[in-house]
Amino acid sequence: MKYVVIGTPMCGYCRQSKAFLERAEADFEYLELSEISSEEQERLMKVAGKEFRSVPQIFTVENEEWKYLGGHSDLLVSLR
Repeated sequence: MKYVVIGTPMCGYCRQSKAFLERAEADFEYLELSEISSEEQERLMKVAGKEFRSVPQIFTVENEEWKYLGGHSDLLVSLR
C-alpha cells in the first residue's frame, strides 16, 4: 500500500505528515495541490466524497484503487 499526501509548501501539517511517513518508512508520494489539474482534483474529491477545504488530503493506493484516508490526524491514527 502506498500513501499519497496532497499539500502545499507552506502547510505545517503537510510537512509533518511527510516527516511522519518518512520515519515510519512508509511508501508515499507527495503532490503539490497547485500542480494537480482541476479535473484530477474533481476526481479525488469524488473519491473522498467531499470538497477539499484544507490540506493535507491523504489517500491510500493499493492495486490502483484510491481510498480517502483524511488529514494529518487521520494519518497518525492509521499508522499507530
